[in-house]
Amino acid sequence: MVMQKAMQAVDERRRHERLAKPMDGSWRGQSGATSCRITDISWSGCFLETLTVPSIGEATVVTVPAGGRINEIPGQIVYVERGHGFAVKFDKLTADQIDALTRLLGEPPTWAF
Repeated sequence: MVMQKAMQAVDERRRHERLAKPMDGSWRGQSGATSCRITDISWSGCFLETLTVPSIGEATVVTVPAGGRINEIPGQIVYVERGHGFAVKFDKLTADQIDALTRLLGEPPTWAF
């Protein structure tokens, strides 16, 4: 019940619908750098499966494959699930990052930025 309420709170904080399209990626931050599995992604962030346990609030850069190229998107770690992975909230996206995410997610909502 507690976990269900926690997940509901996370869902309510999300501003954008997430695409559950697992893909290989990587990340780097103060806690280290390693490959990961991006299990879902949206215009505002993503969830990474990895055994590394970073700190909430830590700055990170996520490498996302999209449009036939590798795209680096900086963000902040907002949630950690020990032994499973962590959630990243993207920083303000550049035009190139918006273009890359458009290839994965379709056109961004007009209210997104």
